[in-house]
Amino acid sequence: MKINNTEALLRFVHDVDGFHDALLHEAVLLHPGYVGEDGRMFGDAELPDARLIFQSQFRDILAVQIDLKRVSRFRFEPSYDFRLEGEIRPGEVILYLSGKHYADFCEIRAAEAEYRMLGREFLGKECKLIRQDVAAGLVQVSQD
Repeated sequence: MKINNTEALLRFVHDVDGFHDALLHEAVLLHPGYVGEDGRMFGDAELPDARLIFQSQFRDILAVQIDLKRVSRFRFEPSYDFRLEGEIRPGEVILYLSGKHYADFCEIRAAEAEYRMLGREFLGKECKLIRQDVAAGLVQVSQD
């Protein structure tokens, strides 16, 4: 579902319960720019896209994927609790993951945003956005 007006933004915040008791499990930035084999840089002034996957403790939410186009700001401080708020401005969707009061620490700005609810297969420690050989190299979290 696209988040392109205030009504859609409010529906999104409601659908995900403000990310209360949720965890940002994965975040991937994808930049359209690249460095060619000859060392020249292309597209370096372009803005990246992003895909995020949140997992929730609530059985009616489970997991949520957010796709963002042309991300101009991505601030995330993991020590803050999620209390999702947002704004729609001309040409911009702003998500304050920990509330607008903490925008200096947790704020995402993008030209476009959409989300979809995910199923049970997106719960657990397995990463879905990166290759498993890359995920295997991540620091393992103790189950204590």
